Amino acid sequence: MSKKSLYPLGMRIRYGIDNFMSKGSSSIFLALLALFTGGFLFMVFLRVIANVFIPDETLSSWIEIPWRVYVAVMEGSAAETDGDSNWLAKLSSILGVLVGLILFSSMVAFITSVFEAKLAELRRGRSLVLEKDHTLILGFGDRIIEIIRELIEANESEPDAAVVILAEDDKEDMDNLIRDNIDNFETTRVITRSGVVTNINNLKKVNANHAKSIIVMNNAASWRSESEKKLADALVLKAIMSIIAVCDGEEHPPIICEIHSDRDRDLAENISSGTVKALNEVSVLSRMIAQLALSHNGLSVVYSDMVGFDGNEFYFYKPDDGWGGNLSFGDLTNRFKSSTPLGIHNSDGLIILNPHPDTPVTNEDDLIVFAEDDSTIFYFNEPVFQAKTSEIPQIDTNLRKQRVALLNWTPKTEIIMEKLCSYLPENSELCTYVSELNSEMEEYRIKLLESYPNLSISIHEMDFNDLSRLNDIDPQSFNSLLILSPGGSTIEEMDAYVISLLIRIRQILRNSNSNRWPKLITEVMDSENIDIILNSGVEDFMVSNQFVSQIMAQVSEEPMALDVYDDLFQADGSELYIKPASYYFSFEGKDSITVQYGECVKAAQIRKEVILGVQLHADEKEKDKMFGISLIPDKSKEFTLTPEDGLIALAPDES
Repeated sequence: MSKKSLYPLGMRIRYGIDNFMSKGSSSIFLALLALFTGGFLFMVFLRVIANVFIPDETLSSWIEIPWRVYVAVMEGSAAETDGDSNWLAKLSSILGVLVGLILFSSMVAFITSVFEAKLAELRRGRSLVLEKDHTLILGFGDRIIEIIRELIEANESEPDAAVVILAEDDKEDMDNLIRDNIDNFETTRVITRSGVVTNINNLKKVNANHAKSIIVMNNAASWRSESEKKLADALVLKAIMSIIAVCDGEEHPPIICEIHSDRDRDLAENISSGTVKALNEVSVLSRMIAQLALSHNGLSVVYSDMVGFDGNEFYFYKPDDGWGGNLSFGDLTNRFKSSTPLGIHNSDGLIILNPHPDTPVTNEDDLIVFAEDDSTIFYFNEPVFQAKTSEIPQIDTNLRKQRVALLNWTPKTEIIMEKLCSYLPENSELCTYVSELNSEMEEYRIKLLESYPNLSISIHEMDFNDLSRLNDIDPQSFNSLLILSPGGSTIEEMDAYVISLLIRIRQILRNSNSNRWPKLITEVMDSENIDIILNSGVEDFMVSNQFVSQIMAQVSEEPMALDVYDDLFQADGSELYIKPASYYFSFEGKDSITVQYGECVKAAQIRKEVILGVQLHADEKEKDKMFGISLIPDKSKEFTLTPEDGLIALAPDES
C-alpha cells in the first residue's frame, strides 16, 4: 500500500512542511523569503490585471506598478501613493498592505528570534573560538583564579595573549567570578566557553589542536573519597584521549594535568608519544611540608618564589655558541652574574640537580638555571667573580634528636610521616594526633616502626575542640608542630578550622609561660588568609591551593619544569635547606662577618652544594622584606652575616 493511500493529502503536506522546518533557521528563512517574494509577485500580477480592465490614470507607465506594490507591502503607505487612483487600484493596494503586514512581520519576528537565540548561545558559551597559541584550561575549580593570575604574569611580555577556559559551568557565572577576583588582566584576554571537556566537538570549538599548552583540571579535591577521586582521574584520562583524537594523528600540544593515583599518573604520561605531564598534589605537598618542619624558618618563602612567575623560575639554558671548552659544572657556576645554575639536563634527557662540581658539561647539555627571567640570564666566557674562600670550618653538623607533632589525618599524612621519619635523627619522636583513630592508622604506624626502629612513632586520638585535652599534648615540648588542613565542603571552612586550632594552641603556649615555643607550620588553602596565619604565631606556612596552581601554570609554559620539581621533592637526591651561616664561615671571636655573595657560592661548592641565596635573621619576621630572604643576588653584593643567619642551599641532606 502506497504512502498516498495511507495518509490524506493535508497530512502529507503538513509532514513535508515539518521536515523542511526542522532543518533549521536557514530553511525557515528561505521559506519566509520565498513566501514574501511569491506574495509580492502575486500582488504585482493582480495590479497588472486590474489596470488592464480599469486603467489607473495616475500611473505614468506600467513599470511603476511594481513600485506601487512595493510601497504598499513594505511601508503600508498606499493611501499616499494611490490616493487619486481608481477604486480597484485602491483595493489592490489595501490587499498589498495586508500581505505585507503578515509576511514582512513574520520575517522581522523570525530574524529577531534568531538574533536572540544567537545571543543566548553566546551567553551559554557555545560559540567557536578562533585563537591560536593560546593556553587552554579544561575545567573550572578552586584553583582556576590562581592559575589565571599566574598566566597573566607569565604573559606580561606578550602583546596579545589569550587564555581559553572550557568547562561545564555556566559562562556568565565563570565570567563574573573571574571579574570579581582579578582586577588587571594586563595583556591577557580570558575567554570562557561552556561544554563537556571530554567532548571532541567542544574541543574543536576551542581550537584545542592549535593551543600552546593545555591544562586539564581535576574536579575532585585531594580530601574527597577514593571513589570520587578515581572517577575524576578517569575523566582526566578521557579528556587527554579526546585531545589526542582532536589532533587526528598530529602531535598534540603539551598537556598538564592533575591526577591523584600514581598508577593513573604513569598511565597518563605514557598515553601518547607527545608531552603529557601529570602532577600528584598530595605527593608534592606532603614532601614539601615535611621539609618545612625540619628546616630553618623561611623555606616556604623560597618555594613560593620559585614556583610563581612573580619571582624566580627554572629555565633550561645553553649558549648558542656552546660552553666554550671542556668545563665542569663547578666552573660554569661562576660564569653567571645574577642567576644560578642548579643542575644539568643532559643529552639523554636526565635531570641531575646539584651534581658534583667536577661533573663535565658538554655542548649537548643544558643547564637548569634559576633566574628572575630568561632575559636576565647572561653567560660569560670568563669567571665573573674571583673567590678567596678555600676552606670551610670543621664543625659538628650532627643533628640532635627532635620531637615533632603532626595534627590531623589527611591524604597527605602518611607521606608526611614517612618523609619525616627519613629525615629525623636517631631517638627522635614523631607524634600524630587525629580526631578518630582507626586500625588502618595503627597498621601504618607499625609499618613505619619496622622501617625506622630507632624512632619513637605514636598516633593518639584527640578532641581538638577541647582546650584541656589539647593542653595535655604539651605543645611547648615539641621542636616543630605541623597543622594540616582537613577536608571540608569549602576552602573557607577548612581555613577557618585551621585558624581556630592555631588560636587554641597559641593560647596554651601563652599560658604555659614557657620561653620555648615550637616551630609552628600550617597548611592553608586560600592565600587571602596569610596575614591571619602570620598573626597567629606561625613561622612557616604552605598555601596549598596557590602552590599547586603556580606549579601547573609554570609547567604549562615549560613542561620540563615538572621533572625538576619531581626530582626536587623525591625521597632521594638533593633538596632545599636553609643552613646556618656557621656551616660555611668561621665566626670565632666575631659577632658578625662581611662577605660578598660570591664567597658564599664558593663555600657552598666546597661543601658539594649549590647556593640560591641568603636569609638574614633580623628580617625573618618582616613580610615586606620577604622574611629576610634574598635570592640570587649579584655575586659582588656584600652581606653582613651573623651565626644566626642562614644560606639557602640545594644539598643532599640537612647536615
